[in-house]
Amino acid sequence: MPEDGPRGRDSDGTEATSATRVGRAECADPAQPGVPPAGSPGPAPEGRPARTLRRRDRTLRSPDRTAGTSRPYRAPWLIALLVFAVYTTISLFRYLQLAPLSWDLGIFTELVKQYAHLHAPIADVRGAGVNLFGDHFSPIIALIAPFFLIWPSPVTLLVVQAFLTALSVLPVTWAAADKLGRRAGGAVGAAYGFSWGLQQMINFDFHEIAFAVPLLAFSLSALVRGRNRAAMAWALPLVFVKEDQGFTVAAIGVLMIIISQWRNEPERGESGRGESGRGAVFGGELLIVWGVVWSVLAITVIIPHFNAAHHYQYWSDGGTLSPGGHFSAGATARQFLTSWPVKLQTTLMLLLPTAFVALRSPLALIALPSIVLRFLGTSSNFWGTQWHYNATVMPILFIAAVDAIARIRSRQVRSASSNPAAGGSGPGADGPGADGPVPGRTGWREPLDAAISRHGAAAMLAIAVALVFQFPVSNLWQPSTYQLGAHQADANAAMAKVPDGATVTTTLDLLAPLAARTDTFWIGNPGNPNTAYIVFDGTDSGYSPEPANIPAFVASQHPGTTYNVIYDTGDVYVFRRSGP
Repeated sequence: MPEDGPRGRDSDGTEATSATRVGRAECADPAQPGVPPAGSPGPAPEGRPARTLRRRDRTLRSPDRTAGTSRPYRAPWLIALLVFAVYTTISLFRYLQLAPLSWDLGIFTELVKQYAHLHAPIADVRGAGVNLFGDHFSPIIALIAPFFLIWPSPVTLLVVQAFLTALSVLPVTWAAADKLGRRAGGAVGAAYGFSWGLQQMINFDFHEIAFAVPLLAFSLSALVRGRNRAAMAWALPLVFVKEDQGFTVAAIGVLMIIISQWRNEPERGESGRGESGRGAVFGGELLIVWGVVWSVLAITVIIPHFNAAHHYQYWSDGGTLSPGGHFSAGATARQFLTSWPVKLQTTLMLLLPTAFVALRSPLALIALPSIVLRFLGTSSNFWGTQWHYNATVMPILFIAAVDAIARIRSRQVRSASSNPAAGGSGPGADGPGADGPVPGRTGWREPLDAAISRHGAAAMLAIAVALVFQFPVSNLWQPSTYQLGAHQADANAAMAKVPDGATVTTTLDLLAPLAARTDTFWIGNPGNPNTAYIVFDGTDSGYSPEPANIPAFVASQHPGTTYNVIYDTGDVYVFRRSGP
């Protein structure tokens, strides 16, 4: 993939062309007389030395005036390393405690095991003989297979997920540092790395959407810095993460075209050569076609082909959008607004980590496809702040917030350059006229812009710190997070009674460890075969109430088949089939 790190910095640590590249307002036309290019200091007002205005311009573009080009910028790597360590710890101890919050880790463990041995993606955990291409289109999961061969354990998936999440911190921090300065870049990177959407994804086992997070971060980091080819290259693989990601790819393409029409000067590509607006339009059109075609193909052809009922089940119960539904604009609007307090709360929570600054950038529109599709769904699981569904919105909104702050600073630079009478306004200016109103602005907008310009990055970090007490990272300082008791020892001893390659039916908490080395079925699925073994955790079976007599309960579930108890310790049982 293209390199996307910071480069070409001024002495203050910002990118050499630090004015934001998104939007007409941020790109001055060098052909227009009297209008300086974005980011240039412009003519000095009478009585004020040119060096003073240049110094003020550097302050507007980046408050970090101490970072020089000779000092390595290690903050992105340090933040990413911390994120990786924290998220690996959370995932690992939840796994060791045998306390999954869903069956997903078991499903994906079996899927990766099948890929590792070059088998079809059959996951009996999901249902006997279920081909996961009939559930979701996520071939990118196969990239984990080589690592699973080295370490055949669910822990491999958890470590990969933590790594992908930490990897996404790098482009977000680089973009923020290039646009806003190094100190602001570090604040934004830390706020993003520990944002609640990413925490929730880590907390709920493993999900294929983890691959989308760094791809989106790298793509939008490149887009906001005018590197269209890199933005396109990072966006293309998103269609192989999940079937609905193609619509997000198309949104990136639409925005790329719009941006190319707003710009008034050629872009600078990764190699330093001019990249024409025509190339950006072509790239945007390619992303639109590529994204829509793959999503439509996956939803209408690939998934129904492998699905036992020959449909896409997540739209089959989609209300007015389902194949058998009666579509109308009014009914669709009512469906979208169903349970609106929950959906409104989710929307506000999505915007909160960026202090709502993301709304000031058109990049935020890229998040609309995923949010709209979720809110149009009829399952309440898609509407709230739980699960992993909000993770992909985090890189979009954080990079949008970076772009918004850079846009505001660029306007302030041009306003100060073209309006010497207001020379004291803008961050970093001294005297009673600092941050005073600029002609043509409303009274409230100028102070708000000044506050966002100066304190936007710090506000994001402060919000992240405040929210951390409400989400999974807060478990790090709870002693119970690291406690492994007798029950875990009993369960591990019970699973050791099952030989590799055997067929086994088990309860939710034991799915993932067994799926790594056996053909595993979840006890809650109807239609399971009479497997060679049954491992039953009587303290966490998923049944309500828990069975009082577990051997009798197992016998009632398998009439005509004899199972003998070969392990019974701490309310964990292992049954071995002895009859037909």
